[in-house]
Amino acid sequence: IPHYQRFYSWQSRQRTDLFSDIDKLANQGQEQHHFMATLVCFRTPETKAIGMHQYRVYDIVDGQQRLTTLIILLKCIELALSEDSQDRGELAKILVKRDRQLILLQTNNANEHIFNSFLREGARPNPDNLRIQSDYNLEKAIKECDRFIGRWKTGRGIEALIGIVLHRLGFVVYDT
Repeated sequence: IPHYQRFYSWQSRQRTDLFSDIDKLANQGQEQHHFMATLVCFRTPETKAIGMHQYRVYDIVDGQQRLTTLIILLKCIELALSEDSQDRGELAKILVKRDRQLILLQTNNANEHIFNSFLREGARPNPDNLRIQSDYNLEKAIKECDRFIGRWKTGRGIEALIGIVLHRLGFVVYDT
């Protein structure tokens, strides 16, 4: 997320709408998908080589709030799974690459330390370190994602949630 983008600003209302869309999708047939939004990206000339893999870097021009929330949700799912779970390991590899420097979504603003620490180490924000509104927004997003996952743990199961988030939510990606 380039520095000129606004900080994370989603509130409970937007996250509740997202969670509601996921719950509705769960009640539909397996062949049903949900269109989330259009993501507008700018392909930068930058690439990152990690081991034998090459990753292209894109700037998110539009769609970063929804994408950030989904990444937080995926990390919360990873952390809710048992440590020896294969699914947990696979989610970890999607979110954080093996050099621990490259993460799936990188923010470039004042609260990047909170977001990056959460993705890399699973560290929840320390209330003493919350300074600006977007810090509080990130903290609340993590707590709300945890509660949402808790309902799935006692209901349909986290594996079903993983399947929906990874395979049944769709985006149109527009590369400028």
